[in-house]
Amino acid sequence: FTFLMFLSMKAQDEVGVSIDDSTLSGDVIIPDGQTAIPDSAYYKNTEITSLTIPASVEKIGDNVIDHCFKLVYITVDAENPNFKSVGGVVYSKDGKTLILCPPGKTGEFVIPAQATTIAPYAFRTCKKLTSIVLPDGIAEIPDGAFMGCWGLEKVNLPQGLKRIGKHAFDGTIVQKMNMPTTMEYIDDEAFVNTSLVEVNLRVTQPFELGEDVFSEIHVTRLNVPAAGLQNFKKH
Repeated sequence: FTFLMFLSMKAQDEVGVSIDDSTLSGDVIIPDGQTAIPDSAYYKNTEITSLTIPASVEKIGDNVIDHCFKLVYITVDAENPNFKSVGGVVYSKDGKTLILCPPGKTGEFVIPAQATTIAPYAFRTCKKLTSIVLPDGIAEIPDGAFMGCWGLEKVNLPQGLKRIGKHAFDGTIVQKMNMPTTMEYIDDEAFVNTSLVEVNLRVTQPFELGEDVFSEIHVTRLNVPAAGLQNFKKH
């Protein structure tokens, strides 16, 4: 335990430097007083099973737990004014933003109705998730949200969704997508490297697409409402 504490403390005053996590395993406790978790702090550590975040942490960097496939639970100190943990997943203190899901989560994951925002790359490399249930109120699926979720085969796109970010579903095995009538924009390579074969458009007016949205895949069915067919043909 003392050794783990020492390793974590090495990054306490070096916010932009990765922790030397090569020997960390099991339950990792970030020491009280540390104010930030650096970018890529535990990147590719395959032996961590849980992570405890103290009340002092004010910032969580990028790619902090990518490829930590045994990490199933993150705990946040109840006194932390910025973040909280529900079911092992990190949210903003008010519960409105889902920030970080541990890659060891399995099966179906239901995002709480209170969460109306997903942080970029929040589910990155959660390869054991098979289904995501998005609540009404989600207006955007951000960049890389489900990137590397190699087992993800089912996700609903709720009415009210307007934007899908870059590489949002990169690497998933979703085969069918039903776009809501509220869709406005899909960014570059949103569905690259997926198993997508069918897209059902429920809008009667074309919406904006970035570059290579459906590149490197084989979409064989693109269904358009009859009322909007001529509009899409013009594009």
